[in-house]
Amino acid sequence: MSSYSSSNILKLLIALLICGLLSTPLLGQSLFIEEAESTVVIQRDNLVRAKAEALKDAKAQVILQAVGRFLDFNSTVSLKPLLQQHFLEQPDFFIESIRVISEGNTSDLTEFTLKIETQIFRSRLLSAFRKLGLPTQEERISSRDVFLFYDADNALRQTKVLDKFLAQLQTRLRPYRIRPKVIIIENRNLTLADGLTARLDLLANKTTVNSDGTALALLELKLRLSPQPEQSQQGKLSAQLIFWSQKADIPESSRSATRVRAKLSYTSWQTEEIIPQILDKLLLEWTPVILKTLEMDQGLAEQLKLKFKGIPGPIEEQLLIKTLFQNNPRWEKLNLATISSKYLTYQALYLGKQGTILREFNAPPEAPFRITSVYWENTFLVIEVKWKEIPATLEPFLNTLLESGLVESESPEEELLQPNLKVPLRTLKQTYSLPLTSSVYDHIRHRGDSTLFRIDAPVDNETKEANNVLSLSWSRLGKTNLRPKLTLFDQDRKRIKSYRLGKKKKFKFKFKMPEGNQTFYLRIADEVGFLEDVTGSYQSFRYVLSVD
Repeated sequence: MSSYSSSNILKLLIALLICGLLSTPLLGQSLFIEEAESTVVIQRDNLVRAKAEALKDAKAQVILQAVGRFLDFNSTVSLKPLLQQHFLEQPDFFIESIRVISEGNTSDLTEFTLKIETQIFRSRLLSAFRKLGLPTQEERISSRDVFLFYDADNALRQTKVLDKFLAQLQTRLRPYRIRPKVIIIENRNLTLADGLTARLDLLANKTTVNSDGTALALLELKLRLSPQPEQSQQGKLSAQLIFWSQKADIPESSRSATRVRAKLSYTSWQTEEIIPQILDKLLLEWTPVILKTLEMDQGLAEQLKLKFKGIPGPIEEQLLIKTLFQNNPRWEKLNLATISSKYLTYQALYLGKQGTILREFNAPPEAPFRITSVYWENTFLVIEVKWKEIPATLEPFLNTLLESGLVESESPEEELLQPNLKVPLRTLKQTYSLPLTSSVYDHIRHRGDSTLFRIDAPVDNETKEANNVLSLSWSRLGKTNLRPKLTLFDQDRKRIKSYRLGKKKKFKFKFKMPEGNQTFYLRIADEVGFLEDVTGSYQSFRYVLSVD
């Protein structure tokens, strides 16, 4: 009875922990690192102003680099005005903390250079993308076909102008995964008062639904010149993008209520300049139309029961849930249902289309697991997972701690462990192979972050058995408000022992390998773990670890 109760209590505690992690974004995965260097000219020997300009430029660089993690290069270029407006006007909103790595000016006081390391809020970046209707590179969303009525003055329907206009429009729509089917309106004045019916009449011989039966969105682009180019070289170009609602039981006057406008004045008609300028102005306004268009592609919310098989432990479970669901707008209200020794079950709302559910479970190549099978089993969608055990290699640590700015100059050299390896900077950490008689530098960057090392014990050539006593040494660098924790696991990833280090700066211990083991794992983490609404200084720690 006692064993049964202990087992159930343990399962309940694990369930509560994981439910808590899933109720909010995983804070341990919500920050990532970006570095940037900026060099500015010192004007009139004003070094203070130069520092401010360098910092402003460096912050803009890290935000654009961060955006580049989620958008491909071509999308970043085509949406540049929009990205500048929403990400660069208030860059501090996306930055959790800044550390100055180096700064200095030239001897003749002509230039000032600043290099910074920042921690970026992943969740705030993603929220901004959601508000703009922009999917990220990671999201497995196919392109959506929409009808686009092109209603323009005669001068803007000429082949030379029309081809350039539509090509550049498509370039700006491509990041949204929107693919327009263009219907050119010729020789008729189609007004808003003519309503939705007049537009549908133009599609009489065309397929107006997707393969799943949902209607294609209807957009209309109106372009008007005033005066016409043949009357004057100077003039104004006005653009209007309209979303036509096809919902039943709404007033006709409300069907074109979602529309945006842009205007451009010019002194002479230059096609190569005017087309990108008016489209960039429209780009800054068209988000409401884009969001309405994307709503047309959403399916009805469906409650699903998911069963995962092959997940070895809670840490791996967190990584899998983050990889598959955290950056996927088609899933909501994901909740843990049951824990079993052979599987885990979840409940979730799926907002995508019924026929695309199975395609949701394709792990990216860099994921630490692969999905071997997805199938229906009664009312459960079963996802079988195989975890990859391919330890990543550590990078060489080329400078001294002093040269890297990780210790103060007055620190006694004899007390420092000089690392020869370091953990690579990555958003999603892997298991790292740590050779014996080596030292590694690492940075636990925020609450909930952790690093897992795999360590292989040396084998005696005569007995062919592993040397079973190892010495480990850990030293923290600098201040922290976190409480470091070391946890040892055997070769099957079963926990052996944990050490809570609290405010200790140094810790040494000897470890006796379990009989029959030639490998063990060591995890460095924050004792407190995942907390909500934690910001500010020293919410991280740096350390050096050595194993002999």
